[in-house]
This record gives sequence, structure tokens and C-alpha cells, in this order.
Amino acid sequence: MNNLLGIDISKDTFDCCTLIQNEPYYHKFNNDLEGFNNLLQLYYSFKISSLGFESTGNYHKKLEKFLYDNGVKPYILKPASISNFRKSLNIHGKTDKSDSYSIARYLKDGDLTEYLSYPTRELFKPILSSLVLIDKQIRQTKNSIHAIELYPETSEILIDLKDIVKYLTITKERIEKNAISLLYSTCPEAKKIKKDIAGVGDKLLIYLIPHIYDHFDKFTLNQINAFFGLNPISYQSGTSVLKKDRISKHGDTQILKLLYMSAVPAVRSNEILKKKYLKLKANGKPSKVALVAVMSHLLRAIVIKLSHYTKRGLKNEKNRFKAI
Repeated sequence: MNNLLGIDISKDTFDCCTLIQNEPYYHKFNNDLEGFNNLLQLYYSFKISSLGFESTGNYHKKLEKFLYDNGVKPYILKPASISNFRKSLNIHGKTDKSDSYSIARYLKDGDLTEYLSYPTRELFKPILSSLVLIDKQIRQTKNSIHAIELYPETSEILIDLKDIVKYLTITKERIEKNAISLLYSTCPEAKKIKKDIAGVGDKLLIYLIPHIYDHFDKFTLNQINAFFGLNPISYQSGTSVLKKDRISKHGDTQILKLLYMSAVPAVRSNEILKKKYLKLKANGKPSKVALVAVMSHLLRAIVIKLSHYTKRGLKNEKNRFKAI
């Protein structure tokens, strides 16, 4: 019989429930390295087959990394799924102890899927989030400058605001430079992709490659296309309401923006993409539709190149797609 371990994580501590032959046993550890080692000892002592915990933002990240570095793959569970499952158990009262039991029971009876860890994505996530926030602050400050310029008596404030834009811009450029260096050391294939595909720049790659680098080989090209929001969707209600197809835009908005910004010069500098764009235009497609097709082609080409250089084949693909 499988022995299971459910963990409820808070900021300073985490509660554990081990199900040994369906009997619960409880433990509590500090959310630090000593607690992690005690948990690992518990894991091996009771020969745990599966352990899991809810996704709790930053609280679970260190434990997740610790377990993964020590050869243990946890299940990272959706809080909503655990909440609904807990209600089905008719547990009265909500405590950290009862939550850990609910998680252990979910590991036994719930619908589990393969857990995939994304260390490269997690490494770049705070860096890229910082760049987005700095870029937003620069835009907002520039807008404030334009508004204040209408009033001569606020000239001293303008000097300070312009200094803020200046220093934010310098900081942003420095972070981008370091992020590019980190990308090329972590994912050396990115530099080859940039060299191979005209129109692909550093900025697109530092946002795109970390998103897919760890497990792109577990997905098809169409799934990756949909992940970034480039899949077409239809809207229909009965027979009278039928709207035009459009892309879902469910992906990362920053990556979609950068793909668009890369596609525009690519149709001028890349012969394959230029030919594709002109052919679509000649067939009556609007410019925006043709550019979306180029964006999709660009994304697929990057993934194919990544597959080639890492020697990791794509799922259910024979790589017949014509890469650039």
C-alpha cells in the first residue's frame, strides 16, 4: 500500500500528515533548511511514495527547490482543487492540521497529473517581472512630465522627474544586459537561435526561452502556439450570432507584444517570412492577420531550432515544419 504525505505550508512552519495504511500521523516543522531536512528524513523513513502541497506563492518555492535538488518530485496542487475536495470529506473546522490531512487524502483519491518543475522559468521570473515594472514606471513618469509641462510654475518638479526617468532607464538597460548574459550561460542554444533567425533579438529571447526551455519537448507545436495565445478561437451563439475568428491572446502579453515587434522587421529582413507575408496579403488577408501568421511562424521556428540544438524532440512531431 502506498504511503502518502500531505503538507500544508505557511510562512514560518508547515504541517505534515502521513497516511500510513490509511492512518494519519501528524508532524510540524519550521519552514527553513532544518525543517526541510527533517521532512526529507520523514520521507525516507516511512518510504513515502508521493507527497504534495498547495501552490502558495513564495512560501513553497524554497521547499520545492530543496526537494527537487534531493531527487524528490512533489505534486504542486491547486488551492481551489484542494478546497473543493476538502468539502467533500465533510471536515468540520479549518486548521493547518486538517488541511494537511485533506492534501494527503487528495494524493490518495484525487485526480493527479504529472508534475513538471520549471527551474529556468522560476530563475528568470523575478528578473522579467522587474523589467516590466520598471518599463511601466518609466512610461507613467513620462506621462506625468507631459502633464506638468503645461504649468511653468512646476519647472523644479520636472527636473526631479526627468532624473527619475534617466536613472530608471539606466537601471533597466543594466538589468537587461545581465539577463541576456544569464540567458546565454543558462540556455546557450539561445545565442545560436538569434544568429540563425533574422528578426529575432535578445529581448524576445530573454522573455520567451525561459518560459519553454525546461519541458517544451513534452508538448506539440500547436500546444505551444496555444500556450502563448496564438491559437484561433471562434465565437458562435445559435445560427444568428457568428463572429470572426481571432487569436485567443491567453498567453503572456509581454511575449505577444515582443513577437509582434519582432515580426514587423522580420517581414523585411527575413526572406522566408517576407514571402509568407506577401503571399497572405495577395490572397486577400488583412495586414494584421498576415502579421499574426508571421508571429506564429516565428514562434514555431524558435521552438524547432531549440529542439534541434538541445536534441530534444517535440511531442508527436516529425519536425516537418519548415523552420527558418
